Amino acid sequence: MFNSLLNRLGHSFRMKHKSTDLKDTLMWLFPAIVVSIVIPICIGYKGFGSSILTFVTLYLSRKNRVTFYVSCLVLFFISLYIPVGINFGRISYGYVISALQTNTGELSEFLRGTSFAAWFLMFLAIASLYMFAKNGQDFGKKYSWLYLIAFVLINLNAYPKRMLFLTTEYVKQANAELKKLESYSQVPDDFTVVDNHQRYKNIIVVVGESVTRDYLSVYGYQHDTTPWLNHAPGYFYSNYVSSAPNTFMSLPRTLTVSDGIKTEENNNIVALAKKAGLYTHWISNQGFVGEFDTPSTIIAKNAQHEVFFKKGDYNANNTDDMDLLKQLSSIINNKEHDRNAVFLHMIGSHPDTCERLNGFPVNIRISHQEKFNCYLATLQKLDLFLERAVQILNQSGESYALVYFSDHGMTVDESDRPVRHGNDARQNYNVPFFIFTSDSDKHITSDKPISARQFISIFEWLSGFSSDKVTAHSPEQATSGNITVFDGGKLTEYQGLKNNPIIH
Repeated sequence: MFNSLLNRLGHSFRMKHKSTDLKDTLMWLFPAIVVSIVIPICIGYKGFGSSILTFVTLYLSRKNRVTFYVSCLVLFFISLYIPVGINFGRISYGYVISALQTNTGELSEFLRGTSFAAWFLMFLAIASLYMFAKNGQDFGKKYSWLYLIAFVLINLNAYPKRMLFLTTEYVKQANAELKKLESYSQVPDDFTVVDNHQRYKNIIVVVGESVTRDYLSVYGYQHDTTPWLNHAPGYFYSNYVSSAPNTFMSLPRTLTVSDGIKTEENNNIVALAKKAGLYTHWISNQGFVGEFDTPSTIIAKNAQHEVFFKKGDYNANNTDDMDLLKQLSSIINNKEHDRNAVFLHMIGSHPDTCERLNGFPVNIRISHQEKFNCYLATLQKLDLFLERAVQILNQSGESYALVYFSDHGMTVDESDRPVRHGNDARQNYNVPFFIFTSDSDKHITSDKPISARQFISIFEWLSGFSSDKVTAHSPEQATSGNITVFDGGKLTEYQGLKNNPIIH
């Protein structure tokens, strides 16, 4: 009887011990599984292998104090990228340099536009990491060096290491780029104008923002987003391709002498126009933080007349793009200068799209995502903007050429963040390109493929001069065969990019 009691007590103890062991195991195993699934998928490493690698890394790290804390710390920092990665994918140079240039206005709009799901997944990953860090320690002297070797070998080229190294490299590259901008501001241009004859008295360049031409009805989109442009007299180019997928990288490759990789900010379009005898004006509805903060401020610094509506963040005050027209009217109706080159830099369709409307109505509602509907409204507003700009120029009675292009396109879909930057699809580079002149009376369309890197040549042709560094070309002469774009890291073939579906 006494032996039977001892056996029962021993069995009960063993069962309780097994139950405790199982509970302890689950306390680190379940969080490790969650981390292994959530983090790689949400930062753009969606392969099954990445999740397995993450789990094996966590398991091996438990046996060595150094690897344990290194793993937890690295994965914690990586998890902070989840709100970005879930919408934009893997980290790239473009995202890093944009982040370094982000001001409080842009940050505020980004935070407001980030979905609840993205924040939830980030906090889930961090909470799971915390649970793993609290319960996953299994340090022991026995064989710890073998676990350390295995840990190092499996992570020689793992995605966490690659991501950290790439981020570090991109930050160095971005800082070097910003220093280069400042140095270029001290270097004069070295243009020589070799041919100069007047074609038009006023040359107007409207630099748009975040407009993808796929959603303009003038190019065939089924909803009427451009009622005036659909029939306006002018030249409409349906295969004009932006040079890069965001403003910071696109404008210097469009408005300066550039081979697509290197840019010469001192040899820019404003300096060139001034050298040719045009009185230059730069009017911007984007922010001015400092003289050397962005390529556009470096370029603007060359203008003889320079106006930034916003001192500080681009969103320091929500100035309407329509206010640019007041400046245009004032310049055109002031007869002080023989010839003008006017550059109008819009805020356009920059997300948050609903913030760009300033009371303009949302007339087209085809999506459950209001920000997509607002995006279509910003395109209708652009249509009205260009109509009024042409009216101002026509009323002046003087000859003119007005050019419009958008600096880059956008990824547009029906996700939680329906209008966002990207670099892997044609939508990110498909942009509108229009030319209106005082002597055009027909609506002419052209499907000639043109790279935005040819814009400075087209500007020379429209203005009636040529330089030693840039040869003047009409849009037809500037036609490009195999167009390449700068995706943030390298030149890549535009035709090789995927086509995102269009929302109808």
